[in-house]
Amino acid sequence: MRYTCPVCFFPKLPYPPRDYHICPCCGTEFGNDDADFSYAQLREMWLAGGASWFFGRAPAGWHALLQLITFGNGAYFPSFQSFVNIHLEDNATAAILQITQPAPSREIPLAQASG
Repeated sequence: MRYTCPVCFFPKLPYPPRDYHICPCCGTEFGNDDADFSYAQLREMWLAGGASWFFGRAPAGWHALLQLITFGNGAYFPSFQSFVNIHLEDNATAAILQITQPAPSREIPLAQASG
């Protein structure tokens, strides 16, 4: 079973976010960091620090903002919900952000996968 980090919305935690497990994406230690700060505060600190991958090598094609928008269901970026479409191919090396409103539709490459 996989779990989702309530801080960065990484969807593949191998353990529940508790009992001093650490998210490999944002580095939150559950039961320690979240005892002093809310998930929203920890998310803000992670973003302010550059939202980089915490442990080991990031998964291929990983992008912090895409993760927040996609797996956080857009809740962190509510203004995007009505006019942004994120398109990822199964073997994607780049993410495409399609803006459909208020401007005419155009595609913007967000990030090239490293590696």
